[in-house]
Amino acid sequence: MKLTLLAFLLVMNVGVHACSKLDVTVHISPKANKNNPIAVDLVLVSDKKLLKELMKMSAKEWFEQRHQIQLDYPKETDLTAGSWEWVPGQAVKLDRMPVRRAIIGGVIFANYFSEGAHRAAINPRKDILLTLGDEDLCVQPAKEKAKPCPPPK
Repeated sequence: MKLTLLAFLLVMNVGVHACSKLDVTVHISPKANKNNPIAVDLVLVSDKKLLKELMKMSAKEWFEQRHQIQLDYPKETDLTAGSWEWVPGQAVKLDRMPVRRAIIGGVIFANYFSEGAHRAAINPRKDILLTLGDEDLCVQPAKEKAKPCPPPK
């Protein structure tokens, strides 16, 4: 009986601290960013205030300030859950990413040459399809077929 109870408690403890996994499928237009590489950061956040601040930033501001933001929020260990640079038309395969239970939201920044926000909010509990279009990025549920991104506003 004691062994069964101990096994149950161990399983429950693992469940409490376990994290989910995020699957990100990436499609990159052959003409993305005027045929230049694009730096992309996936940022996962557990602080509501910081998430609001990030949603006001453009990708250009994020890439200029990310080091300082990391210093200002040392407990936010997932601020660069993923950081890549891809070329137009590149085929990308990413491993599923762990998402800690404390994470409340996410933002993807893509450093395009053109003016614009070039960011998208994501739900880190739902798999996504990230499309790096000719002039901007777009995010949709992973179950949908890739579609072109609308022109930036």
